[in-house]
Amino acid sequence: MTESFKRNFGLGIVGLSVLSLICFGIIGIGRDINSPLNFDGATIYAAGRAWLMGLNPYKLDLLNKSVAGIKEIPGFEDGGFFYPPQAAIFCLFVGLFDYSVAKFVWVGLNLISIAAIVVMTLETINRSPNHRGHQLGRWVMAAIIIGNPFTTHVVWMGQTSLISFAATMGAWFFSQRQKYVLAGICLGLASFKPQICLLLGFWFLLERQWKILAVSLATVVIMSAYPLVFYGGPIGTLQAWHQGIQDSYLVVTFNKPGFQDKVGMESLLAFFGWNLPGIKILGLILTALLWVFRNKINGEDIFAVLMGISFTFLGYTHVYDYVGLLPILTSLWLYCYGNQKASLGMIGLVFLLFFPRRIFLAAGLPFLVHWRTIVVLILLISVLFFSIKAKSHQRFQPEIA
Repeated sequence: MTESFKRNFGLGIVGLSVLSLICFGIIGIGRDINSPLNFDGATIYAAGRAWLMGLNPYKLDLLNKSVAGIKEIPGFEDGGFFYPPQAAIFCLFVGLFDYSVAKFVWVGLNLISIAAIVVMTLETINRSPNHRGHQLGRWVMAAIIIGNPFTTHVVWMGQTSLISFAATMGAWFFSQRQKYVLAGICLGLASFKPQICLLLGFWFLLERQWKILAVSLATVVIMSAYPLVFYGGPIGTLQAWHQGIQDSYLVVTFNKPGFQDKVGMESLLAFFGWNLPGIKILGLILTALLWVFRNKINGEDIFAVLMGISFTFLGYTHVYDYVGLLPILTSLWLYCYGNQKASLGMIGLVFLLFFPRRIFLAAGLPFLVHWRTIVVLILLISVLFFSIKAKSHQRFQPEIA
């Protein structure tokens, strides 16, 4: 392919991806009429309103009271607010606006997060030693990030996955450039959805990146300032959050292992009747093993592997959280570009990852709804395989010379 063709092709697919984001993520073509724009983000708004009104958002009745009279928010029947206290900085910010404005403010934050992920991904590709796939890869990855179904769904829902993942990616991005204060701030920001950034935080602990961890902790404290005052200190704050988890998160079917939207090995096994909550510890064990053998793989793949481990073994994640798999797709693009057989295999896996679940349900095949967990596991193993192979080749080259 000529360079001009790559550029024109790239512009075309990015244009289509932006159109996809607008149509399915903002306008809502094909969406359920009972699930309007920002239907999940309404919880964040309600929590902010509750705190501003002097109410406890971790209590479902008070959460509903905070948005009583807002026609666009009919109320929360079962699932309430269960984000950790540091989420307050986001809740209070959107809670300052009228809801008709707040929902678009939240959309704007998600769009900023998408832009940040695109910029960091393109910079990662530019710094990669695999120069062959750079130009086309920049366009392809930008298009995937902007227009994939997980991104559009998160924007439509008003979910927090994109914001948390962008901050998590920022923590890794800046740490690799020795900008430890910025890395710590990003990790602290990401912690309001801890299941996304937990393993990265554990990695920094293993690496003894004390400055990053200290700045992250300070950021969390600042983000939690309002709840800390509201509940009379850290103990009262943590007790309120724990009660919110007990009363809301753990009782909602949507959050239980085995449910069709819950991803990871625990959920896959629970669907078939095997309840193994202890499998979550594998996430920490595998991260520790990755650290021990970190010299066996390319350093630029570590973040992708951490995200793959998170979504496969850590639990507490849903299908829309798969926006955090984008680093895996970036690594695989760089390894598979120019290798026809590997490229076809990876294209097939990515197709299966994005394949609409509703088709399996409509066909009466509910036992296939957890196929993505297997796909993610294969993608994770593939990145490890290519990374180990590439690292081995790098070590072999000096020996020949």
